[in-house]
Amino acid sequence: MKKLAFIVLLMGVGIFSFAQSLEEINKDLTFKTWVDGEVRVINGYDVQRINGADYGGNRNAMTGMITSVAYHDPAQSGEAGYLEFYITRYEQSLANMKWFMFILRGEDDKGKIWEHKLEAKTSELPEGNFYWNYTTVELPGDIEPPFYVYIRDRNIPQLTSFKFKIE
Repeated sequence: MKKLAFIVLLMGVGIFSFAQSLEEINKDLTFKTWVDGEVRVINGYDVQRINGADYGGNRNAMTGMITSVAYHDPAQSGEAGYLEFYITRYEQSLANMKWFMFILRGEDDKGKIWEHKLEAKTSELPEGNFYWNYTTVELPGDIEPPFYVYIRDRNIPQLTSFKFKIE
């Protein structure tokens, strides 16, 4: 009986992990690492990385540690507006969503208009040499571009780890 329960548990965990990895991820988020000042059009909006943590020699490589964010317009889906967030990291523990939070500032980049700490979500199996994670975060109804997104990675010593502008 214990063997059967163990097998059922393993199968349940395997099916859950497989289903999570099938979650549709916008390929524009996973393209490559960002360079400061780079602008990409994602979901019809300009997303500019203002600045962010430098990961050394892998910067601007087709593979490497990625931190990407994008806005999804509610008019496109009939839902509330939300942010898409994708990361890759060298270590599994560093790719857990519990280490990240968002601070949004308006077009003038003054004063916080919204803050959100992400909940724990373990990373997915490595793709190449990197663990990855993806989530979406619903925004309050009154937030629309243009705005700044500050992403705080508590594993990096800088207070503002990444800054993007979405317009």
